Amino acid sequence: MTTQRNRDRMLSVPTNRILIFGFLAFILIGLEQGVLGLFVAELGLQLKRSPEDLGLFFALHGVGSGIVTAVALIAWVERKNSKRIALSSLALGLGSALVVAGDAWHLKLIAAPLLGIGFGGLSMSFNTLFVTHFSQKNAGLLNVLNATYGIGAVAGPWFLSQNILLGNELFSIIGVLSLVVLVGAWTIDDRIPSDTRMDTASATTTSVYPILLVAFLILFIEAALTYWMPSLLSAQSGNNADAADYMAQFFLWFVIVRLSAAALAVWVSTLGFALLGLLGLCLSLAGVVTGFVALADTSFTGAFMGLIFPNAYAWMLTKSGGGTAMGARILLSAIVGATTGPWILGWILPLAGETAVLVLLSAVSAATFLLMLFLDLKTRRLPQNVTRKDV
Repeated sequence: MTTQRNRDRMLSVPTNRILIFGFLAFILIGLEQGVLGLFVAELGLQLKRSPEDLGLFFALHGVGSGIVTAVALIAWVERKNSKRIALSSLALGLGSALVVAGDAWHLKLIAAPLLGIGFGGLSMSFNTLFVTHFSQKNAGLLNVLNATYGIGAVAGPWFLSQNILLGNELFSIIGVLSLVVLVGAWTIDDRIPSDTRMDTASATTTSVYPILLVAFLILFIEAALTYWMPSLLSAQSGNNADAADYMAQFFLWFVIVRLSAAALAVWVSTLGFALLGLLGLCLSLAGVVTGFVALADTSFTGAFMGLIFPNAYAWMLTKSGGGTAMGARILLSAIVGATTGPWILGWILPLAGETAVLVLLSAVSAATFLLMLFLDLKTRRLPQNVTRKDV
C-alpha cells in the first residue's frame, strides 16, 4: 500500500506546469547549446587555447551531464531527491555566471560541468516526463518539446551573427531565466517508477546493452558535430560571423524538421524518424568528404540532426521498459558519448585534419543506423508471450 501511494505521488505531476516550464527549460538549454560551440571557439582565439584545451572544456561539460544522470541511478539519493529540475536550473545559472566571469581559463573549466549539470538534468527530467505522460496520447508533443530546444539554439547564434547580443550577454540571460525555472518548477517531481508501462507489450523489450550503445553513438555524433562545426568553419574562413550564421541556419532547419515531425508523428514511427535522420546525416557528411558539397553549404544537416535524438530516445525508452531509472541509464550512456565525441575530435583534428573528422562521423552514423534497424527487427521476431525476465 505504501509503495502504491509513493507511485501515485510521483505520478501526480501538475500537467500545465510540466508544459510551461518544460518548454522554457528546453529553450534555455537550446540557447546554451546553440552558442556554446561558438563561444568556446571565440575563447580559443582570444585566450590562445589549443584544440585539446577546448576539447577538455567540452568533455567537462559532458562530465557534469553524466554526474546528474548517474545520481538518478543511486536508489537512496533518488528516493530523497524530488528537486532535480530545480537543482539543475540552479547549476545552469551558476555555470552561466562563471562562464562570463573574467578571462581566467580555470573559471571556464569550473563553469563547464555546472553547465553540463543544468543541460543534462533538465533534458533528462523533461524528456522522461513528456515520454511518460504525453507520448501515449500525442507522440508529436515530444517533438514539439524538442523543437523548443531548437528555437533557443537558433536564437542564440542568430543574435550573435546579427550583433544584437554578445556571447557574455546571452549567458547572462540564460542565468537569469534559469532562476525563473528554478522557482516555477520547484514543485515538479520528475521521478517515474520503472514499472510504469507505456502501452508497450513486454515482447518489445530487448537487452539493455545494445540500447545503451545506440544512445552512446547518437550523442557521440550530435555533440561532436555541433560543438566542433564552429571551429571547423572558423578555421576555413577565418571569420566567426560566418560560423554563427551557419549555426543559426543549422538550428533553423532543426526546428522546422522537429515541428514537421510533430505533425507527421501520426503516420511515421519514432524509429522511422531516427533512421531517416541518421541516413541523411551519413550521406551529407560523405558528400563533403568526396567534394560533392562544401562544408559551409551543409547547414541543412540540422534537419537530419533534429530528427535523431528525441525520436531515438522515445524508441529506446519504449524498447527497454520505461521509467526514470531506465531513462537515466540511456541518458548516461548518451552523455558518455557526448563527452567522448568532442574530446576525441579535439585530438584527431590537429593530427589528421578535417577529413578524418568527417569520415569518422559519417561512419558512426552508418553504424548507428544499422544497429537500430537490427535491434528493431530482432525484437519484432520475439515470441508474443516473452516477459522482461526472459529477455
